[in-house]
Amino acid sequence: MIDLGLEWTPAPPLDDWSNHRLESVRKLILETTGESYEIDRLRCLPLDQDFGRWVLTDGESDFGILWVMRLSKECARVLAFSIAAELQGNGIGARGWRGFAKAANRSGVRAVQLEVRQDNRPAITMYHRRGLRPLGRIVGFYRGQDGWLMRGPLLPEASSQ
Repeated sequence: MIDLGLEWTPAPPLDDWSNHRLESVRKLILETTGESYEIDRLRCLPLDQDFGRWVLTDGESDFGILWVMRLSKECARVLAFSIAAELQGNGIGARGWRGFAKAANRSGVRAVQLEVRQDNRPAITMYHRRGLRPLGRIVGFYRGQDGWLMRGPLLPEASSQ
């Protein structure tokens, strides 16, 4: 794992973010997932205030986000999980997941669901190692590419599966 002085930290509410910062994150999401969002749409995402706003930062710039909403008392949904392409595959995503999962577990969340592109093997492997399984296919969800709806227990650490 590389260490570039980047840390996953809880972020302030998106209402408090500048348009410049949100534009930077909008571009990150587009580059890493192909999904395009307007800044106003990002600003009104229903992110959980206790565990749903994480940012990978060096204190100056953002290199990743992990944004989550609460679906029910015990279940959360990952709305966005993006890490700059040049930083992927170095355990940085697993570190972010660990922080989110521990915070969500403290809030009573025991399950998680998300959508992931079917060709995103590294992400699917990370989720699978944490107990998530595909529930169904999402046809054409990602700009013509299919995705998986995955769900499982919210585990901070990977299992030996």
